[in-house]
Amino acid sequence: MREAPVAVLGAGSWGTALAIQFAHGGRAVRLWGRDRAQLAEMAASRRNERYLPSAGFPESLQVEPDLPRSLSGARDVLIVVPSHA
Repeated sequence: MREAPVAVLGAGSWGTALAIQFAHGGRAVRLWGRDRAQLAEMAASRRNERYLPSAGFPESLQVEPDLPRSLSGARDVLIVVPSHA
């Protein structure tokens, strides 16, 4: 039985780092952020050039611009946003 995906809400430096770590740990990860242009760049380059340019995305990390889709089926949800956001 496959483990449910992890949804990471927040595609800044910390959210990206956590998403990468969960993916390296064997989990399917959906990374969502509010900046659709940044998400499109991340999906194309398979890295977060703005906040974590040296870390490529593992294959199991999916950049997901649609919030409901990023949460669909997720058992674990990490909300990783600045307290002032």
